[in-house]
Amino acid sequence: MRTAISIIAESMDEVLRDMDEAAKVADIIELRIDCMANPNLERLLRHSPTPKIVTNRTSYEGGRFQGSEEKRIAYLQEAIALGAEYVDIELIYYRQLKREKRDKTKLIVSHHNLEETPENLDGIYQRIAEKNPDIVKIATKARNRSDNLRMLNLIARADIDIIGICTGPEGGMSRVYGPYFGGYLTFASLSEEKSPDPGMLTAVKLRQVWQLLKLE
Repeated sequence: MRTAISIIAESMDEVLRDMDEAAKVADIIELRIDCMANPNLERLLRHSPTPKIVTNRTSYEGGRFQGSEEKRIAYLQEAIALGAEYVDIELIYYRQLKREKRDKTKLIVSHHNLEETPENLDGIYQRIAEKNPDIVKIATKARNRSDNLRMLNLIARADIDIIGICTGPEGGMSRVYGPYFGGYLTFASLSEEKSPDPGMLTAVKLRQVWQLLKLE
């Protein structure tokens, strides 16, 4: 079961330090370049052998990028040119990215709902699937534990690699059990202080929970 840690530091020095720490406990590192001041993608992607997701999240879906849409997409295109293992682009702002070597960079097409877990999860999944991604990502806020069950049910039925997560204090169940039901990965934090979401366990605690529940 794969664990990814999001790096949300602002300065390059802190980002590189956090990447070194994340590489000790995570299978994949997500580089949230929308949180970084003047990210040097070439340096970031060459810094560690741990596979990386390059994400440049829009403010509409909880990100911090302040530049133009053209500049935002240009970062993702640069990441592909540099050989990033994954890039993440939102469904609502989807545009086709140029990939000469499809097998090198996997495309994640994502949808984030910061308010709720809507009833039409299947419809969201189908709209993403129409873009022919390598991986579908759906992250929605859980208002109750049953929202986790609906997300896990979607994961179990998906016929494309999927990352399904419920966020918020009520969403922890989806983070723990998502990979067990077939999810491509789950996200954990580097530390409690650097957690981007109150429902997210640290990578160390997540592994402990998996071992306790005999899930791995």
